[in-house]
Amino acid sequence: MIVNPGILNEIRSGAGSAREQKAEDYVEKKRVNIKKVIYDDSNNFEIRAKVRGNADNYDVHIQAKKGEIEAISCNCEDYYSHYATCKHILATLLEFNRNENYVRIFTGMQEEKQNDVAIYQKYQKQEEKYRSFKQLIHTFYPSNQEIAEKNKTKVMPHTIKLEPKLIYNSYLKTLKLEIKIGDKQLYKLKNLPEFYDRMQKKETYRYGSKLELKHEEEAFEESSLPLLQYVLKYAEIIKYANETTNTYSYYGRTMEDSYITISNSGMDELFEILQEKSILCQKDGKEERILFLNEMPEIKFEIEQEEKQEYKLIPNIDIYGYEVIEGRKHLYFLMDQILYKCDRNFEQTTLKLIQVFRDNFTNQIAFPKQEMTKLFSVVFPKLRNQIETTTLTPEEIEQYVPKELFVKVYLDYNEQNYITADIKFVYGKQEFNPLLEQTISLPRDIAKEDEVLELFRTSGFMLEVEKARLILANEENIYQFLAQDIETYMKKFEVLATDSFKQKEIKEPKIGSIGVRIENNLLQMDLSNLDFDPAELKEIMQKYHLKKKYHRLKDGSFLNLEENETIQLIDSMTNGMDISYKQLETGELNLPIYRSLYLDRVLSTLKATTITKNETYQNLIHKVEDKEYIAPIQIPKHLNASLRNYQKTGYEWLKVLDEYKFGGILADDMGLRKNHSTISRCIRLCTKRKKPKAKYCSMS
Repeated sequence: MIVNPGILNEIRSGAGSAREQKAEDYVEKKRVNIKKVIYDDSNNFEIRAKVRGNADNYDVHIQAKKGEIEAISCNCEDYYSHYATCKHILATLLEFNRNENYVRIFTGMQEEKQNDVAIYQKYQKQEEKYRSFKQLIHTFYPSNQEIAEKNKTKVMPHTIKLEPKLIYNSYLKTLKLEIKIGDKQLYKLKNLPEFYDRMQKKETYRYGSKLELKHEEEAFEESSLPLLQYVLKYAEIIKYANETTNTYSYYGRTMEDSYITISNSGMDELFEILQEKSILCQKDGKEERILFLNEMPEIKFEIEQEEKQEYKLIPNIDIYGYEVIEGRKHLYFLMDQILYKCDRNFEQTTLKLIQVFRDNFTNQIAFPKQEMTKLFSVVFPKLRNQIETTTLTPEEIEQYVPKELFVKVYLDYNEQNYITADIKFVYGKQEFNPLLEQTISLPRDIAKEDEVLELFRTSGFMLEVEKARLILANEENIYQFLAQDIETYMKKFEVLATDSFKQKEIKEPKIGSIGVRIENNLLQMDLSNLDFDPAELKEIMQKYHLKKKYHRLKDGSFLNLEENETIQLIDSMTNGMDISYKQLETGELNLPIYRSLYLDRVLSTLKATTITKNETYQNLIHKVEDKEYIAPIQIPKHLNASLRNYQKTGYEWLKVLDEYKFGGILADDMGLRKNHSTISRCIRLCTKRKKPKAKYCSMS
């Protein structure tokens, strides 16, 4: 045999049994025509051949160096689809290895014709016979760490690099990433999940005679680390996707593990890693280096005069000489060995115009002179920097190019409290209503005009035909417009509003001041300083409880009901103090004095309201809540009981409540030992009044 059996076995393994059977058939039918051979020995050779297939003839190239496959290729569809050994490659190697002329030439003697199939079968049987012994040696060999360390190829830190290669299929529009690893000599990563496992385990692995390394980040060049993290990320995805598929689906398809199929988001990530770098790219079988460039391509469209009354638009590029690769955030434009990173505006402008040329199978678009205004009104505003006007005189450009568009908007309310908008488009000194049918004899920026009208449509405005203006009738849309949209309009346009419009803005419910006092054993509140009609209070609170954002008052203005302390105060009073909306409408409340503590806690949450409290009210709050204000109370001398300190404190607290006619509760967990004597004290305390009331003392 003139080919190293290891090389032949690797090619056989890569092809598979089905391709091997077809390759044998090709050799038997003399379909392999070897064109060129460069041969040093069984480990170093190069073969070029032409193989006659069923539909076409295919060019095959095989090169081996130092006992390893350096390069293989074939221009058949099977090779392009799988980037693995095809039947034509295997047939070429079998023919070369068996051809008696090459055997005689390269061995220097006449060899008998042998049946290589029989030899291979014999070789396989021998391998099977000694497999157990090889496994025995392999099992115990790593235990001798010193020998392993001596024989291991040393790799210096930060010397290993990763070299990417893109594989693009223009028919299927698929992009794949192949990775090679090494320092002086590079080896293709044939199984990315296995590479991921080696990195996780920091495993030492030999790729070939020139490369053995421990899989740690420290082994890689710093410039390769971003690509390394990218490869590990997607190798992990492939690994677990394939494991899940194999576990749960008998007929499931697995992801190919020799390369990464680039997704949209994956393309964005890859470009960030490779920008400003030149890498190898294989497009439809042809290899070339491409530069990742973070710039827009210089694409221009020139206006040329064809005849006196006719012009044409011509691009400065080959309209078929580019490819578009979709990213998630960006678009990538491949042309002349440069991959450009483009924004989405490029897709909607330059690329869209190129597509018109491609759709019409033409390198130029002709148009009559009278249509020049439309070109400059519709197309030019979006492609101002891409359309060349050097062939036109300044006078012609002035005649065709529209001036900058300004917009005036006049806002008001009509009798139904709908917002009305009168619009004026302004070009220089000329101003007109775009909603009227009229003839305008000037170049207009139609694209920008449509953008302006679309903004109004988005806000919910409708056309009021009779008055040639826009109207906003939906209450939700009106509130949205006043709360947020109007800021956008004021930035883009000149907005003029009537006094009536300004008065009906969104308001925050406020109460300017609150007065609280105690008189004649009653708690009195002054709530007359509300800045809206109290008669609408019930409807306002109903909207608030329904978690509405706003309430529209009868005068057409809006109240904002979100996170408002005045509304929360009213809600606390109506729910916590049993106050009706009718009582609140009067602006003055008379409440039982025992509501004082609850009211004080509610009022303490107000920050934007002035609160006035009279002295009696303040003293009450201090005495009840602040222990320092509780004056010592003498225990009755006739009381036949000895009280502990905490029981004295409880007794003093009950006396303060009695002073202000509050009720008190002796609960089970207060530690006051409600025995007969304690109950007696409570009764005597409460019966000092002529008409005792049960609410002054509750006992259980």
